[in-house]
Amino acid sequence: MNAKRLLALILAAMMLTFTVACGKDPVQPDAPDTTAAPAGADTTPAPETTESPYDANGYIKDDLPRDLTFAQNGNPTDFTILGWEHALPEFEVAEETGDVINDSIYKRNRAVEERLGVKLGFIIIPGNNANVGPFCTAVQNSINTNSSSYDAVGGYPRSPGALALNGMLLDLLDQEYLNFDQPWWSKMLVEQNTLRGRLYFASGDIAPTLLFQMMFMIYNNDLGTDLGMTNPQELAIEGKWTQDKMFEMIANVYSDIDSDGKKSEKDQFGLFSIYNPNLDIFYMGAGMRYLKSDENGQIVISDDYFSEKNLSIVDRFIALYKSNDGYTSNSISSTQVFAEGYSLLYNVTGKILYETVRHSDMAYSILPAPKYNEAQEDYYTCLAFTHTQYCLPIDVRDAAMSSAVLECMASEGYRRTTPAIFETAFKYQYSNSENDSILFDKIRSGVVYDLARPFHDEMGGDGSAPVTTWRSQIVNGNNGLGVVQAAFMRMWQKKLDSINERIPD
Repeated sequence: MNAKRLLALILAAMMLTFTVACGKDPVQPDAPDTTAAPAGADTTPAPETTESPYDANGYIKDDLPRDLTFAQNGNPTDFTILGWEHALPEFEVAEETGDVINDSIYKRNRAVEERLGVKLGFIIIPGNNANVGPFCTAVQNSINTNSSSYDAVGGYPRSPGALALNGMLLDLLDQEYLNFDQPWWSKMLVEQNTLRGRLYFASGDIAPTLLFQMMFMIYNNDLGTDLGMTNPQELAIEGKWTQDKMFEMIANVYSDIDSDGKKSEKDQFGLFSIYNPNLDIFYMGAGMRYLKSDENGQIVISDDYFSEKNLSIVDRFIALYKSNDGYTSNSISSTQVFAEGYSLLYNVTGKILYETVRHSDMAYSILPAPKYNEAQEDYYTCLAFTHTQYCLPIDVRDAAMSSAVLECMASEGYRRTTPAIFETAFKYQYSNSENDSILFDKIRSGVVYDLARPFHDEMGGDGSAPVTTWRSQIVNGNNGLGVVQAAFMRMWQKKLDSINERIPD
């Protein structure tokens, strides 16, 4: 069955499910009406006029009023979004170029403008991990001077986290036109970002970087065939792709390709991990969290962090990277290693796939992060830090307009940019089988978030925050989370106390 046929069947099933679910309970009919119709009257029953919840392409419609407009005297109202500067397409596109992703963002923006009577304008400034402070200062300066310079903000995740703790953001759950029950908002992100019943930043189909920064795995079909292995995709579809299976597969794959007598990135490995941050996939993929909100709305260190389960995972990956079976590197040149066919498995982001691996001649297959074991119900994955979270500063000129624009951007992203990136770019144009499509769906639906990301700087930053400390344990080969607990737990608790005191009640 081809992918388009599969999609059609799924949509048909969804329509049937909706019709059944929305049907009324049966009731006893009244006594029949035996009054004769007047002579010549049309007795044909009036057709039902129930509007479909889906648009012409099978996507769920949003519930923004069709006559909603913020135009004034027939002229569109300027709407300014502060965004952060990075290499991936995200915010403003000046014109259509023929590139499918570029053009989808252009069409999304034009659709929002036409529907709501606004003219989108973007102010793009540096805002990555090294520029969180200046980015937040730009928002703060607008608030302090009553300038209302920005109608919405799309920032690197640490920026909205810092802005929220400083009381500079509106509660998104209290805004007129935002509907977080709609599929274009990531429900897991909404749930995990909600602090004491308030939501200060959110993401989903409004942000193309959400797909680009998903973490997953790639299997080298050619090398697997040479080694006499069975492609693990069917295993993954059956829900049986686990860490045990992965470790079985990568054992004894090593070969000293460059004959220098030592491990190097040009050798053949079972698992090659580029960039330490991509190790997060094995923590989050096992269903664990770094920080969580407790029953009292306080952010606390998750019990997962110092659990026996995590201890076993850390020890196992330390042993892996000390052996010849695995290799990890922070070298930018290492993106070519998998594309050149040196490794059997590779943990990547969509960005790496889009920019590097897909251009190679190697046949590859898509895999989710392995489960901890088969008892784990679902596959999970995480996002790299470099994606966009949207928020509304407290000094926006018109909160109703701001909420409507964000909702419309997300809705139009759901039906325009996400299909272009996910269905066209990743699935059909660059993927090699229908199994890739099935597993990409599983990966996307399993994206989880963690409060350790927006509050990374407040928890110690790259030197001592829980996320980077976990990675460092593995990369540096330091067994024993008990040592980490003794060294950092008191410091982390003080930082959590500070965060909890600053979260608006």
